[in-house]
Amino acid sequence: MKRFWFPISFLIFLILEILLIWIKTRPYGHYSLSSLVGIWDGFAEINPNAVDSGFVVFRSGGYDGQFFYLVAKSLFTDLDWDLIVDSYFFRLHRIGFSFFAGSLSCLFGFEYYPMIALFILNAAFLASYYALHSFLPDDKKIYSILYLFSPYSLNSNLLLVADGFFVSLAILGIFFYYRSDKIYPYGILSVLFFTFAIFTRELGIFLLLPIIFQTVLNKNRKQTFIFLLPLFGFIFFLVWTWGISPNHLGTNPLGFRDMTDYPLFGFIKSFYDDGKFHLSGKESIKLLLFAQYILLSVYSLRKILNLFTNPKSLMSTRDLLFIFPILASLGIITIAEEGYWRSFDNLSRMFTLPLPLLIYLHTRNPNRVSRIFLGSSLLLFIFLILRIVLLTQGKDYYLSP
Repeated sequence: MKRFWFPISFLIFLILEILLIWIKTRPYGHYSLSSLVGIWDGFAEINPNAVDSGFVVFRSGGYDGQFFYLVAKSLFTDLDWDLIVDSYFFRLHRIGFSFFAGSLSCLFGFEYYPMIALFILNAAFLASYYALHSFLPDDKKIYSILYLFSPYSLNSNLLLVADGFFVSLAILGIFFYYRSDKIYPYGILSVLFFTFAIFTRELGIFLLLPIIFQTVLNKNRKQTFIFLLPLFGFIFFLVWTWGISPNHLGTNPLGFRDMTDYPLFGFIKSFYDDGKFHLSGKESIKLLLFAQYILLSVYSLRKILNLFTNPKSLMSTRDLLFIFPILASLGIITIAEEGYWRSFDNLSRMFTLPLPLLIYLHTRNPNRVSRIFLGSSLLLFIFLILRIVLLTQGKDYYLSP
């Protein structure tokens, strides 16, 4: 039976995701898959040539999947960057997923974008699941199931946003990095996956910094240079895009200060409306995510203190590569403004990367804190399923002409 649980888990996951997609898209008939993109009427109107004919457009509210779609259209069609989104440069700098989905959509037709996006997201995710499974000790491989049924990656992929894709690239980059000493081409693949990860989310930089730090300590100049290349490439891309003068900076150009607040002020403010404090059953999931934040913080601080009590271990330990991105994710959650804390979809996406990294660390050195975190992730997975099955309702929409 042990031989078959891995492919069986693949099959169960695919069946579950197909059912969830069917439930989410059922209110929109045979136009359903385009509803996953989450296109809002406002952006469809100000980008009249961008939205494909027959796509579902919501009259009230969309979601971030629309921005990856619109950026992909601007990359691979004759829009000539004549694109208006909420924040032009913020969206443009996270170009990775739009590039992959857009290139295949350009080849097969953008009317198939939702299907292509789902294929890319799931292909990358299942490949990363295989990589994590291979990476874990033989007697701990069952823990990879917790990643396969990650509520964070699943929710991200169902929303056609790039967080799950970014994590898949990160895991594949780590997988090939730790095998590059045995098979030389794996080192090239590692650099490529890390590069794609950085261009998908800037958080990928924190995957490279521990590697560069260790190569410098070990005086491995060749590896230091190789793993600096993705950083140089991304910095060059930033400088180049800042030199672009788009027709419109966006309906709501976002700066760093617009998306951040003082530590945990966003969490506190999310309980207030018009100056009045409120606490209801709806806040329970937010409180569970906050509890996960506390658990991650305790675990990470303990781990990093243990690492620095033995400075020599910093030159070779794998744990640094796994704990540093978790600390970076915690930093982002800490200073997130209240809008992130008010939305399960937004807040849960911030935990997408820490889960598989913590799974690896837990299999090497399990403790009560990591065990509680992984258990609470299972609770959130159940919540996500129930949320989709019981609360999914059709929104007011029309079809793009």
